[in-house]
Amino acid sequence: MNKLLSILFIVAAFCFTPITVSAQSSGEKQYTVVMLLWRGMTDAERGFIDYLKTENVNINYIVKNCEKDKTRLSDFIDEVKAIKPDLVYTFGTTVTRRVIGALESRSADKNILDIPVVFNIVSDPVGAKLTASMESSKSNFTGVSHSVPIDTQIKVMKKVKPLNKIAVIYNPLERNSMLTVAALKIEAAKQNFSVIEAPLEISSNGKPKLDSIFNNIARVAQSEPDFLYLPPDSFLIANADSLITTANRYKMASFSSTEAPIRKSGALLGIVSTYYSVGKFAGYKAKQILLDKVEPASLPIETLKKFSLLVNISTAKKIDFFPPVSMLAVAEVVK
Repeated sequence: MNKLLSILFIVAAFCFTPITVSAQSSGEKQYTVVMLLWRGMTDAERGFIDYLKTENVNINYIVKNCEKDKTRLSDFIDEVKAIKPDLVYTFGTTVTRRVIGALESRSADKNILDIPVVFNIVSDPVGAKLTASMESSKSNFTGVSHSVPIDTQIKVMKKVKPLNKIAVIYNPLERNSMLTVAALKIEAAKQNFSVIEAPLEISSNGKPKLDSIFNNIARVAQSEPDFLYLPPDSFLIANADSLITTANRYKMASFSSTEAPIRKSGALLGIVSTYYSVGKFAGYKAKQILLDKVEPASLPIETLKKFSLLVNISTAKKIDFFPPVSMLAVAEVVK
C-alpha cells in the first residue's frame, strides 16, 4: 500500500496524551460552563461534554444558542459577565470573534477577557485575527481548530485523479470561507492548477441567496472541474442537501473540508477532523484549565494531528465515480 496513504489516512478519534486526574483532585466541586453556540448542539459539543463526563468533572452547563443570529451575542456576553462562570465554551469563528474580540479591537467593555474561554471549530485562528500565534493566545483563551491543512486536502484529491481545475462555491460574507479560498488559491499557484471561484450572490437584506447555489453549480459545471470544493461554510453546511443533490445531477465530484456534508448530505469525499474528536480535544483543554488550574495562555491552540478520510459510497454510485481501491481500503465508507 502506498506509504503516503498509510500515513495520511489513519482514522484517529483522539490524538493527544491525556493527563490523568484522580477523583480526589476533582473532589465534589461543581463548575459552571456557559456554552455559546452558533447553530445549536453539534457533535463538537457532544464530544466536549462526553470527555469531561468520562473524566468525572462535575459541570453545570448553561447553553445559549444564537440560532445563526449574531445580534444575540451582545446580550449573551452581558449574561456571561453577570453569571461569572468558571469557563466559557464558544463554537465557530463568528461567535468566538465576538466573545474574545479580534486582536486589533479587543476590549473589556465589549468582550470577555477575565473568564477562561475555550473555543472550538475555528478554521483559521491566526487568519481570523483571534491570535498572533498558535503557540499562545497571550490572553484568557485557548482552543481547537478543526481545519485540515489545504496541502493535505490537495494531496488527497491528487490521489483520486489528476488535478487541473477546482471549482469552489462559498459565502463571501463568511470569514472562514474567504480565508480558505485565499489559501486554496495560494496552493493552486504552487501546484499549477486553477481555481474557479463561485461566490454566492448577496440579497438586499444582506444575506446570501439560496438560489445562487444552484445557479453557480450550473455555471461551474460547464468548465468541467475535477472537483467541486466545499469550504468550512455554515451557510453551505446548512443547505448542503440541496447543494449536493444539484452537484450530483451534473456528475460533479464534491470534496468537502468538513464532515457533515459527507455523512449527512452526500458529498463524495473529504479528509476531515471529525467534530466529535475535536470536541473531545477541546474538553481536554477545559479539564486542564478547570482541574489542573493551567492558565489558558499556557495552552497552545491546536488542531488534531491525524485525520479521517470519508468516502460516501452511495454518491460514488450515483455519479459513477469511484476513488482508487487503495484509498477505499483506508477510508471510512459512508452509505
